[in-house]
Amino acid sequence: MSQELWRNSVAKLSPYVPGKPIEEVKEELGLPTIIRLASNENPFGTSPKAVQAMQKALVDSQLYPEGSCKELRVRLAQEYGIEADQIVVANGADHVIKLIGAAYINPGDEVIYCTPTFPTYRSTVLLHEGVPVEIPTHAHSYDLEAILAAITEQTKMIFVCNPNNPTGTILQERQLESFLARVPKHVIVVLDEAYIEFIQQPHYKNGIDYLKENISLITIRTFSKLYGLAGLRIGYAIGPKAFMQPLGAVREHFAVNRLAVAGALAALDDHEFVSQTLRENREQMTEMSYALQALGYEVTPSHANFLFIDMKQDTAPIYQALMKRGILIRPCGSWKLPTHARITIGTKQQNQALLSALADISLNLQES
Repeated sequence: MSQELWRNSVAKLSPYVPGKPIEEVKEELGLPTIIRLASNENPFGTSPKAVQAMQKALVDSQLYPEGSCKELRVRLAQEYGIEADQIVVANGADHVIKLIGAAYINPGDEVIYCTPTFPTYRSTVLLHEGVPVEIPTHAHSYDLEAILAAITEQTKMIFVCNPNNPTGTILQERQLESFLARVPKHVIVVLDEAYIEFIQQPHYKNGIDYLKENISLITIRTFSKLYGLAGLRIGYAIGPKAFMQPLGAVREHFAVNRLAVAGALAALDDHEFVSQTLRENREQMTEMSYALQALGYEVTPSHANFLFIDMKQDTAPIYQALMKRGILIRPCGSWKLPTHARITIGTKQQNQALLSALADISLNLQES
């Protein structure tokens, strides 16, 4: 009886399945420590400056936060050379996506994206009774030509995840520029750039660069990955002021807590932590790629803080065996890729533990 009372679109949703919680694995298996390489968190922790700022902000926890996150928006505007009114801050990048859906998607509106990709696009479209139009990736990257071919008069929006999650691939600038120039005016392009800071190509143009060239789009950023604030839930959208206005209208007034804002402000100034994270990620990714290939796996070149790997066999037994050893990776069965896994780049010690366990598990599976 209770399900009959649900909103119609809710029955179409599948709950998002994140990486298995550390606390749950500890309790299930009685393990004292867990290495989680499943959720693309920063393995080097949180910016020390952010930690200090958040500790200081704790004493004002009885006060509501400033609703619009003005101080952070002004700081971000200075960082990017834009205006504060072009920014909406929310409770993580996934919340930004949901705000975009609430602001723009009407029943029957078509929304295009490629698969595999971040599943929140699909759930957001379905929640608002839109029509998801899913295009397969090409060589694990977004197929922009196929997206253009799929546009109709009913198309309202296109999500482009760049770098893409879970594949770590990026679009070449000329591809993206040509694509943006050909998208009809009635279609909103949303560039999800949660991992944009990890791209190492010199002078690679991002969503903000295109906005400065008067190309209308929305770009999504987060403090969860590079800055190590995943547990605080803080992300933001940037776009033309007219595009941001409806996001502000549907956004909860106190969407972001005081600690998150304080941490984000301080993290932006912790250049040493950012440089260390990028340097270590780059070095460890190179080592991990070679080592995983030596184990017989196919590794897709990545521009994020994780690797997308074809293990050439069902990943479920490998995932279970690793978990029993206290190591978590992300099998890609939920993306209908049963032989693939997504593995976050950890610290050198964490990566070595994973590689050692994989070699041992591979040997055991061969003998059994």
